Amino acid sequence: MYVFITAYNIGHEGDIVLTERDWNVYEKARFKRNAVRQRKKIWPNRIIPYEIENGLDAYKKNIMSAIEEFHKYTCITFKERKNERNWIKFSKGKGCWSYIGRLYWFKGPQSLSLGARCNNKGIIMHELMHAIGFWHEQSRPDRDEYVEIIWENIKKGMENQFNKYKHSKVDSMDFDYDYNSLMHYSKRTFSRNGKPTVRALNNPYMSLGRSVGFSYLDIKKLNALYDCKNKDKVGWSEWSAYTPCNSRCMKYRQRVCFSSRSHCPGADSHGIKTDRRKCTKEECYAPVKGNWGQWGVWSACDKSCGYGKRKRTRSCNDPAPKYGGKTCVGANTQMRTCNMKACPDNSNACDFDKDYCNWTNVWSTSPSFKWYRHKGPTPSRNTGPGGDHGTGNGYYLYLESSYPARFGFKSQLMSHSLNPSEDWCISWWYSMNGRTVGHLSVYLINTELGTKTKLWSKSGEQGKRWKQGFSSLKSDSHFRIMFEGTRGRGYTGDIALDDVQFRKGSCQLNGFVKY
Repeated sequence: MYVFITAYNIGHEGDIVLTERDWNVYEKARFKRNAVRQRKKIWPNRIIPYEIENGLDAYKKNIMSAIEEFHKYTCITFKERKNERNWIKFSKGKGCWSYIGRLYWFKGPQSLSLGARCNNKGIIMHELMHAIGFWHEQSRPDRDEYVEIIWENIKKGMENQFNKYKHSKVDSMDFDYDYNSLMHYSKRTFSRNGKPTVRALNNPYMSLGRSVGFSYLDIKKLNALYDCKNKDKVGWSEWSAYTPCNSRCMKYRQRVCFSSRSHCPGADSHGIKTDRRKCTKEECYAPVKGNWGQWGVWSACDKSCGYGKRKRTRSCNDPAPKYGGKTCVGANTQMRTCNMKACPDNSNACDFDKDYCNWTNVWSTSPSFKWYRHKGPTPSRNTGPGGDHGTGNGYYLYLESSYPARFGFKSQLMSHSLNPSEDWCISWWYSMNGRTVGHLSVYLINTELGTKTKLWSKSGEQGKRWKQGFSSLKSDSHFRIMFEGTRGRGYTGDIALDDVQFRKGSCQLNGFVKY
């Protein structure tokens, strides 16, 4: 037995337990469906015996409420176990998880674990759907036609939770993809950075999954798998759809005996009848549409300093097009700018790792409210960056907003005198992370005329990540650049500055674009 950790929109983990017979459900080839294809994993007679382990008294209300949803919307019946060969045992395990379908080869109880954080009706319904015979929706073999998996946002070690299921192992029963299913991951399940790990192709802003209750298609699928429209019929259920053709050009379909085996001639020991047939040539060699595989890792930056580029590639191999099928749409290469540290030959650049370079604290409301060189996170929680912009291990400048700083305090950081110029582009990286961030402004000071021109300004929280600011400038006279920070209304308002650079030519000519 293998434990396969997964999750869904409520965020629990350890959601599926795979037996050795289930382990090969995943592959990186051609896929299609999402309910159990082997009908012998269905519970016979549409009845599921169960018992509730001692120690779950506090869970009973939600367990029974979840069971009642199946009684209300399907023909499946849960009843307390008596002397049946197979039954579900609700147990106080570690995490929330279940087996997939009935363990038909095993005599005894199969656990459905409800751990410390699992006493929730929606979670219990989700696990019962696994036990009844359903896999996760977003791992359907055809999922790439409906959703995009954003691999770079997935927690390390959790990538296999987003693999697709084998075409031959699961059956979608020809139902449409269900973005709203109780069995669908939410947009940020297993996210390492708070960004989406899965999103709908037709609407990236669409919410995915649900925390409680069946979707319309969940109910339709449950009733189809257990042939509820024929619940009063004696004998065989309707035939399932044929499986895809295998490597030997064979396909099969199955039907289930939901009544006494005497009414089902030809049934095997599990009450199943299987019809195997040779595929036609057209079926065997049907065109296979290509699909992109995962993106590779980003290459190293092509420049050791300044602004370089890095790239990553992907292949059209999941699956590769076959028998005249269409190839993948879109680019196989992505490029990204590398915002490296300033090059040493830029005499006006500064990363603040060694000192303040040519920058000086010239004035502040209070001597203690000034631009400090700092390494690592700022002292106060919930504000400031986690490290410098370049490597995370260097120095940067910041204004400390905690006591004794007060609302409205200002501090000015000034460059040395710069020569007149037709066109310059100044760029810098800034952090304005915290609920009570004040203002950061950049000015051009004409040292001959004594005038001050605002080039750029930001106010309020701008997020946890470093962001880049830039401005074109020109001056007929000698000039200086001044950064002015203003303290907001609370201590969660640290403002940080790093990697200041000057370039000849306008910012537009240097590739900067305003969004």
